[in-house]
Amino acid sequence: MLGGTDRSNLLVRINDALTPILRDAFDNLVRPSDIPTRASTIAAMICELLETHIAKCDESGDCAEDRPSHVISQVHGTSANIDSIASCDIETGTQIYLALDDGAAFRITVEAVSS
Repeated sequence: MLGGTDRSNLLVRINDALTPILRDAFDNLVRPSDIPTRASTIAAMICELLETHIAKCDESGDCAEDRPSHVISQVHGTSANIDSIASCDIETGTQIYLALDDGAAFRITVEAVSS
């Protein structure tokens, strides 16, 4: 079983290997004029929002103990930090992968619903 850091590193390597291949395949299937805004554009925006949130959390407080976790659920009493973010274009859209320091991992799929 992979630990959080190993899983994060694996996701980054998979993302780095697959993104150019899948982007080329998707570009050959759909002409840019067919879809005004692509799923990859929206996924990139979501990733940038997450990265900005992470940076704000990591820069706040005087010391590490004062900094809030990246993900907090007061309802469930849980918190975690995002170890890595990776995205990958797929045939139907773009997937965003999040690996957290508590061992959890998530996949968010961004798909166009109309064009």
